[in-house]
Amino acid sequence: MLLSSLTLSLWLAQGALGSELRKDGYSFRPPAGFRMVRQEPYAGTRAGAVALDPGATRTLSAALSEGEGPEAAMLLVAVVEGTFSASPSERDDFGAAVVRHFERELGLTLVPERVERLGGPVPRVEVLGTLKEAGQVRTVLVAGLASEGRHAVVMVSAPAVRWEALAPKVEASLETFRMEAPTHGGLSRRAAGALAGALAGALVASYAAWRRQRRGGSP
Repeated sequence: MLLSSLTLSLWLAQGALGSELRKDGYSFRPPAGFRMVRQEPYAGTRAGAVALDPGATRTLSAALSEGEGPEAAMLLVAVVEGTFSASPSERDDFGAAVVRHFERELGLTLVPERVERLGGPVPRVEVLGTLKEAGQVRTVLVAGLASEGRHAVVMVSAPAVRWEALAPKVEASLETFRMEAPTHGGLSRRAAGALAGALAGALVASYAAWRRQRRGGSP
């Protein structure tokens, strides 16, 4: 259920969330106890990078862990190029994309239990499910957060016996997620190249006109 701003403020005051993390154009406060892990094992992978369009450019951006060994909870943040509106019509499509991602790209079977669209400052679609890994049942939450141009997908995985205690902090953390506006002016590479060519052509034409004027006015 979507947390109210008052509930979120209480969670922040009680220290349920950690310090703000800013990376790759997004910011959020992870649940307390989650720490960044070494990126080397994840570098270049697309784990957690669920996309409605399989051909979309996507990559894992951050990996955080809470605890150690098989009892640890993991939180992954992936950035996907392309707009995601988290509309009611995209809810079922995102749910199906999550199941495909686990099956085809991670080699795991995720059994979905809930697919839900949540509103708020940043609408999102959440898929909650379970999977078995190395004999352990784990609960997985995958959230696609709405944004124009590029968006984030957050995946949280924890032993099923720990999920009930973690869930409120995870939901509170997702409420703090923000994708920053692009810093560029929005021109595509092709458009930018065309503009540069037009400016260069205008400069050459102006210089040629100036030389003709100089020659015509010389004694």
